[in-house]
Amino acid sequence: MTSVGIALMAMAPLAAQGCFWTYPRNLPIVETNARYWIGEVVLSPGERVTIDGHFPHARQMSFNIHRRSDNAVIASMTDLDITPESGSVNPFRPGARRDAAQRRYSVAVAADDGDRPVPNTVSLKIPAGGDALALRILYRMYLPDRAHPGGGSPLPVVRKVAADGSRSSMGGDCPDPAGVSPEQTIGQTRIPPAVGVVRDPIEWMVSGATDGKASGDMLVNRDNAYAYALTDFRLGEVLVLRGRAPLAPRTFDGAPMMTDGQVRYWSLCTYRHPSDRSAACVADEQIITDAGRNYAVVISAAADRPSNALPECGVTWLDALTEGEGAILLRHLAPSPSFVNSPIDVTEAGPAGPTLGPYEPVGRYMTRGAFEASGCSPRVVTGG
Repeated sequence: MTSVGIALMAMAPLAAQGCFWTYPRNLPIVETNARYWIGEVVLSPGERVTIDGHFPHARQMSFNIHRRSDNAVIASMTDLDITPESGSVNPFRPGARRDAAQRRYSVAVAADDGDRPVPNTVSLKIPAGGDALALRILYRMYLPDRAHPGGGSPLPVVRKVAADGSRSSMGGDCPDPAGVSPEQTIGQTRIPPAVGVVRDPIEWMVSGATDGKASGDMLVNRDNAYAYALTDFRLGEVLVLRGRAPLAPRTFDGAPMMTDGQVRYWSLCTYRHPSDRSAACVADEQIITDAGRNYAVVISAAADRPSNALPECGVTWLDALTEGEGAILLRHLAPSPSFVNSPIDVTEAGPAGPTLGPYEPVGRYMTRGAFEASGCSPRVVTGG
């Protein structure tokens, strides 16, 4: 069992009544630009749950199905896998209207031994000698549009369907997602320190894969790929990252059409160390780039932020959350199969450079004064 699995299992039990979905407050290695909802269900042979909802106004959505006993991810369904209801639009498919008014979908998770794929259905086999599956469903929504902070759609309605076809509701009224704070509780997790050493320049690492997808201790989303670097701000008040941004759709300001890219979404996040549930992240569209998609990100404690670490100076600032040991996470969400510089299929832990190639950021420490001495040169003009 991964340490993230242990941490998630340690969460307080979800409410047995009321809304099926609960917003978790102690997820480790959180992405602050994502929204997370969790529900639990037990399925006996022939049973299923249906999830009926409206596609949110966001960059990406997915359902990951976890086995509750050890939190292993046993199945997943992303937005691109979902066929919309008749007359509706799936706004996540390239070329689709993101502002479509009709955006309904219906998916199911079934305890079914059938081998024939069923559209919009995740079919799970009951283990030999078993009589039920205890599941945790994790619904993720990445980067809701600025005008729709909770995604702009009600939470999906969940019903349980018995083997005889009878239906029962899996929860009552749910809150408006826009009114639920996404903040996580600050506190220690059981995640051990990541493998690696603090260097200057920093050293980017990948953790390797367990099932053909980048997973490992801190990675419980099949859609994500990660590289990380350990940091220590006793080497310098300011860490300057310079890198090249992968191509990604631009959606935050309500773009009417969905486009594709090398990744669906990417971000940089900082964490305290040992690992902590608090995080500071900048999403791709918050990272300022030039015409060649090059960027400069300054990372420091808030008290040490350089006076020229400003968008008008072509610089993105990211809170380090610590004046000592920490870590940075580079996240690629749903990389294109043709994008070879993402660690989604890396199978061995080790340095990230050979995989990231020209997309590996270079990070060096310096004093606040040294960075301020570089002045303000607004050479970067557009978002990532």
